[in-house]
Amino acid sequence: MTTLDEIAALLDAAELNYERADGRIRTGFGTDVYEDADGDGCLHLVIGLQEDGELLRILAPMAYRLPPKAGARRLAAVQRTLNQINWESRVVQYEMDTEDGEIRLAIDFPVEDGKLTELQLTRMLRLMPNVADQCHVGLRRAIEEGVALPTEAALRRELEQFVKALPPEEGTPPPDAT
Repeated sequence: MTTLDEIAALLDAAELNYERADGRIRTGFGTDVYEDADGDGCLHLVIGLQEDGELLRILAPMAYRLPPKAGARRLAAVQRTLNQINWESRVVQYEMDTEDGEIRLAIDFPVEDGKLTELQLTRMLRLMPNVADQCHVGLRRAIEEGVALPTEAALRRELEQFVKALPPEEGTPPPDAT
């Protein structure tokens, strides 16, 4: 079982800024690509405990918002993009509330009967803005234009088609001539 006091002590040891309110800890990290709704390059995080301190939950609430009247095409593109991101990310997951359009990043870390370490906590906290930066352009495009993030397999097929369409270099036999 973990307590907020223990988490605060780990944040103090890591020299990270935070504030405590409403039984949660709030912090934030600067980003290079991600921008919040106000155009700020910062990902705001909320750290909380569930299941009597056996589950650590880190959220970036309202990281994005899909307007409720965005339409089926944009909703499908966003959901497909979130699914692709979640497939590629093993720790950070994107969640979407289809009622109000909130899209947030989340990490659920079971502590159970173990002891949370400073390294574990800071790694999770620093991973959140990195993932937000990596996924921002694709997710923003899905939200604004209704264009889903392509899968790795689709990108690989596009690259193979591109390479096949290239003219052969002088003295190089065509790809199917063996």
